[in-house]
Formats: sequence, C-alpha cells, structure tokens
Amino acid sequence: MTTVDVLAFGAHPDDIELAVGGTLLVLKSQGYRTGAVDATRGELGTRGTPEIRAIERADATKRLALDARSSLGLPDGSVMDDVASRAAVIRVIRELKPTVVMAPRHDDLHPDHARLAVLVKEACFFAGVAKHTPDLPPHRPRAIWQYASHSQFAPSFVVDISATFVGKREAAMAYRSQFHNAESTEPATYISRQEFWAWWEGRARHYGNMIGAAFGEPFLVDGPLRLDDPMKPFINFGYYPK
Repeated sequence: MTTVDVLAFGAHPDDIELAVGGTLLVLKSQGYRTGAVDATRGELGTRGTPEIRAIERADATKRLALDARSSLGLPDGSVMDDVASRAAVIRVIRELKPTVVMAPRHDDLHPDHARLAVLVKEACFFAGVAKHTPDLPPHRPRAIWQYASHSQFAPSFVVDISATFVGKREAAMAYRSQFHNAESTEPATYISRQEFWAWWEGRARHYGNMIGAAFGEPFLVDGPLRLDDPMKPFINFGYYPK
C-alpha cells in the first residue's frame, strides 16, 4: 500500500494546485512522497462539468508528480464535519500515514474550505484514537500546515517556491475550464477574470518577498516550531538573505 510523507487536503479540484502546488513540488524534489485528497468533485463549479474537471484533475496530478490522489466524494457546497465525513478522512489518513497534513484555514471565505479545515483537524486527532474506526491501525499526523486560499495571515513559515513556481502554475492551469478564455460563453467567475493570474502571482511574490525569495507559499501551524539546530534556519534568514 502506498504511504506518503505529506498529504494535502482541498475542498475542490484545483484548490491544492492553486494554494500549495509549489511546496508539493519542492518536497517531491527533496525525495518526500506526496499525496492529495479532494473532498468533492467540484460539481457546483459555474464553468465546465464534473467530467471535464476529472480529466483536468488527472493532468494536474501528473504535473505535480503526486504519489497518491483520491476524492472523498462529499457533496460540493455541503462539506460538513459529520460522523460519516470524519470517518472517511480518518480512513485515508490511516491508509496513507502522512507525517504532515496540509489543510485550509478555518476562517476562509468559502464555506467548504472553512468546514474542511475543521473536519481535517478533528479527523487528524481521532485518527490516532485506536478505538475510533478500529478496523485500521491508528495513525496521527505530527502536524497540520494550514495554507492560504482566500484568507491571508501572518505565517509561521514560508516555503521558497522560486524553483517550482512555473511547475505550480502549469499544474493550476491544467484546470483550463475554470480560468479565463476569451472564446468562452460560460458565466464569468472570480477566477475566470483575466486579472486573476496577476493577483495570484502577486500573492506568491508578496510571501516570497518576506523571506527574500522570488515566490513563496505561507503556512500557519498551531504552537511553536521545534528547532533542534537553532542556527540552521537563520543562516539564510530574513528580507535580505545571505
């Protein structure tokens, strides 16, 4: 059975690519095994169809070189922290055994993102409780890295994705039905505006600028970070890195 080091959760296909695609590619280049879980098929998307979205998702998965990807099949627009949904998340965590889980913030603008954040947090805890869903051995991830989608925050750390930004963009743009197309007759959305990509790139530049890099992806964790070598993170630290 495939196991992964890092498992990213997104509410809809394209959420993961847009938010943490660069970090997943960085981790992959460093030899870590990476995976992704989409809570829904994105069937309420204004543009395209679930069938088109599935084809795009397969393309994006290849571009991110993921070791595993699955869908929970929860209803788009109705992601809930209920017993059945929590059991589904617990099962995938126990099967893939990630050390780190990525999830959106609990205060994100999109209700599905916000509820997924709570669902994943609770599932990560109960995945380590042996008597909860006892047909699989318990496994509790060591940390949840909360990522930025609509909501922004002061990050606990920023990953330099300068070397993988082009790959991240290509993976995100695999969902071509969702983005700007001058010939499309479908209704316009927030992300189908021509200006969307400029905003999206600007955000990556903003967080990269915080650490003296061209592009960055921010993450927030609960509690302090442990530093076994306190000097190492600061050798190339700050707005003007070495």
